[in-house]
Amino acid sequence: MKYFLPVLFLMMVSCKKGGTDCCLPPVETTPTIAIDAIGLAEGNSGTTAFNFTIQLSNASSKSVTVRVTTKNGTASAPSDFTSLDKTITFAPGEKSIKVAVSVVADEFKEADEDFQLMLSEPVNATILTAVGAGSIINDDTKFEVNETGYTTPNSYPGMNLVWADEFNSTTLNTENWNYDVGDGCPNCGWGNNELQFYTAGDNLYFQSGKMILEARKENKNGKSYTSTRLTSVNKRSFKFGRVDFRAKIPSGQGIWPAFWMLGDNFPTAGWPACGEIDILEVLGQQPSKIYSTIHFKSGNTSARVEKSLVTASSLADEFHVYSLVWEKDKIKTMVDDKTIAEFDPSQVSASYPFNEKFFFIMNIAVGGNWPGSPNATTYFPQFMMVDYIRVFQ
Repeated sequence: MKYFLPVLFLMMVSCKKGGTDCCLPPVETTPTIAIDAIGLAEGNSGTTAFNFTIQLSNASSKSVTVRVTTKNGTASAPSDFTSLDKTITFAPGEKSIKVAVSVVADEFKEADEDFQLMLSEPVNATILTAVGAGSIINDDTKFEVNETGYTTPNSYPGMNLVWADEFNSTTLNTENWNYDVGDGCPNCGWGNNELQFYTAGDNLYFQSGKMILEARKENKNGKSYTSTRLTSVNKRSFKFGRVDFRAKIPSGQGIWPAFWMLGDNFPTAGWPACGEIDILEVLGQQPSKIYSTIHFKSGNTSARVEKSLVTASSLADEFHVYSLVWEKDKIKTMVDDKTIAEFDPSQVSASYPFNEKFFFIMNIAVGGNWPGSPNATTYFPQFMMVDYIRVFQ
């Protein structure tokens, strides 16, 4: 018994100094909470479960709770996923819990989208990673086509249908159209400092009797976006008559859809001497305002006459018919048979180039001096769906 007290004293000293044979219980570390990120294909029907893992850094002898809520990103509830707002509990000793978010599947092509699963209000723990990113990956090739909108007849009194493209095929009719490929170099940006590279068919689709032009956010040949531009130069050109162009246009900051014409002598005379007729131009950030403009050469520079019409609702909501009624010394543009603009030689301070043959151009530009660049609110991809082009004389 005489050695007991010294031995006990040494053990206590060792415990105070952090010795391995400490007689006191270890202090429990407060756990941290983290959440992972998930990227999955959305699926084609029903819902797809995005199972997020929420994990403690170490097990606790206490119950741990944390609030879990969803937050919209480019995907939003309830159309893209089912919102969630609940508190989960880790039982003592439990380290990992799965939390499922139901993502709504569909069969239509769209951009990859995202949402977030957020952690907050922890009890008996601290948050290390508060945000779990959910990436909904598009796995579809089919387009959602809604026929709603204005339409025009197949004939007009005193006029004959002389040419049409109804886009009922599965490929581009190269007897009518050319791909205008590139970024406009050496005058890069097509003279407007645009940001897209036009491809030879990578951004063009056919479905349900529609031709679909697509503008995508992707890198190609030094550009950050790709799109489609088609011309009928050397294939289809016309002088006078009525042109009907039925289309559903895209919208968004920096998106610039257009249907327009250049004079047949463009390859030799150049722009603006050839003349330009803009039947349809819309700045994506102003989808209720349509512009019609004529461009021409005045002296040694370019000149234009620009007019516009503000519509009751967004032109991107449904199909509309954009028309040109064209006679000698008279141009009228319309949307759904409502006049946008009228032009005649009295408005042109130079030689009037608009009594000659012109060819068609249609495209979706991205960025440029006029619309400005896309920003964080701009959704990609963007589509212009074309139902038909008809020419009557």
